[in-house]
Amino acid sequence: MFRFAIKTGRGKLKLDETHAVWSRFARYTRPYKGKLALALLAAMGVIAMAIAGPWPIKVIFDHILSDKMGDSWIAAALSHVASGPNAVLAWVCGAILLFATLDAMFCYFRDVLLANVGQNVVGKIRRDLFGHLQTLPPSAFEHRHTGKMLMRLTGDIQMLRQMLVNALINAGQSLLTITALLIAMFWLNWSLALLAVAALPITIGASFRISRQIRTATNKQREKESEIASIAHDVLGAMAIVQAFNRERVEYDRFKRENRSSIRAGLKTTRLQSKLYRIVSLASAAALCAILYFGVRAVLAGTMTAGDLLVFVSYLRGVSKPMRHVAKLAAQVAKATACGQRVAELFAIEPAIRERPDAVDLGEIRGDIAFQDVSFAYEPDRDVLSNASLTIAPGERVAIVGHTGAGKSTLIKLLLRFLDPREGCVRIDGRDLRDVTTESLRRSIGWVHQDTILFGMSIADNIALGRVDADKAMIRDVARRVRAHEFIKTLPKGYGTVLGQGGATLSGGQRQRLALARALLREPRILLLDEPATGLDELTRATVEQAWMSESNTATTVVICHLLRDMDRFDRVILLSNGRVRAAGKHADLLRNTPEYAAMYLAGSDAEPRLKISERGA
Repeated sequence: MFRFAIKTGRGKLKLDETHAVWSRFARYTRPYKGKLALALLAAMGVIAMAIAGPWPIKVIFDHILSDKMGDSWIAAALSHVASGPNAVLAWVCGAILLFATLDAMFCYFRDVLLANVGQNVVGKIRRDLFGHLQTLPPSAFEHRHTGKMLMRLTGDIQMLRQMLVNALINAGQSLLTITALLIAMFWLNWSLALLAVAALPITIGASFRISRQIRTATNKQREKESEIASIAHDVLGAMAIVQAFNRERVEYDRFKRENRSSIRAGLKTTRLQSKLYRIVSLASAAALCAILYFGVRAVLAGTMTAGDLLVFVSYLRGVSKPMRHVAKLAAQVAKATACGQRVAELFAIEPAIRERPDAVDLGEIRGDIAFQDVSFAYEPDRDVLSNASLTIAPGERVAIVGHTGAGKSTLIKLLLRFLDPREGCVRIDGRDLRDVTTESLRRSIGWVHQDTILFGMSIADNIALGRVDADKAMIRDVARRVRAHEFIKTLPKGYGTVLGQGGATLSGGQRQRLALARALLREPRILLLDEPATGLDELTRATVEQAWMSESNTATTVVICHLLRDMDRFDRVILLSNGRVRAAGKHADLLRNTPEYAAMYLAGSDAEPRLKISERGA
């Protein structure tokens, strides 16, 4: 493990944290080594121009305005290309324009290459993180704010670019520039160069001391921004509830508090950055004053020409700029480290299930379902299912009933393989679900959740969500089966109408019909329905139920029933209680022989029974 810390007056700067973030994400830059090398070459061209830039001014002062260049190599070169001050001046002006043009070209290519690599790296990290999040079960998102996750998926990843791409080249360019200019300064006048070097320890020390504070402040700022995003997401997504309960002022005050905290955190980060830049600037100014004092005295004493002093001061100012860049870079790396740690936290979340390397395609299935001694717990020592066993024959229509918390929804999650059982196994056509690919498993299942989820796309696209190859005729046909075609054709753009967030512009019954159409369009061999009649009037409910109760639906159909009515339409009813299968059979048989079921049926829902039933049954 790479561990290195620098002790400062306010704690330690743990470079191992930065190294850990770099190691985690540096692989994204490897495909772009060639472009980064070209960017580095362009940066070296910028350095060369920084070295050559001041020399034309020296020629003007030491050769044109005064004749103090003697038989130097510059004077010898000029004698071959120009005669007379005017000709020399023309060559000098040409050199200034040439150096400026080359510097602009090198800067352009460096910046374009870095931008290209940076955007690609950010895009790939964001793509991989989004893909990773999609491998997590729905339960992984139940305890995490969507706004915070969005902040990490967007803003935090963007900050990583500073560390992974820009910092790499900018650090190299700054360090090489400082080194090259210092060598040139020692060559011109070693005593003045020593004065310039004296400012370096102050800059380096300040950079290391303040960068840790910047990282801490940045981390806090990003957390506050995530809180703001979470509040905005919750409120804007439930505006009807906010207004119905007169929560506008409360939510406004809550948003205002978090916004104020974010502003304070941002100002603290800015103050720390300004403090760092101020220290660097003051150190550079002090060094400049000392050099001007002793340099002018050297010129007056004749040990140094005015042109040499001008070049030296130009180099000194050239050194101060990359020194400030190094200080700025330290702040950027501190920010990027904090953001990188937050992104890495999401990557570190392990999927609840992992597909085996030898998993096979499930292929075409008959729809036989078996739960064999299945036990599952969301929390230790609190089983939701305990040794639950049941079988459902192909094409059978089964209702699952039970009190709240009996494990009905968990059965569905296990069948969809959002979760794996702690003990026992779930089989389809005799195959353990852990032995088949999740893609082929879910391809064979149609699911309608009680909380209907629609996307901000057209109605046609929402219906075809699980079957992108469906044509318009197929979409319209399934919409007619669930009696959705009637209301769809009244919309401004019909099937092309783009829905608002969550389908808020539709009624609950309309959303439920679209969700059922989406499931039926897949022509699944297993159909899972979580109270599909929610929000429907009696006439529409009867029509919709015909879509999955008719003979045309040959899929194995499992329905979670919260309201127990018309139960004799099912081939079997399965009663869950305390995570176990208490009874299974025809509705009439359960009414006669199972008091718990009879009480639930007479009570009219899966709430705690309000009627006492004798041991003989209803």
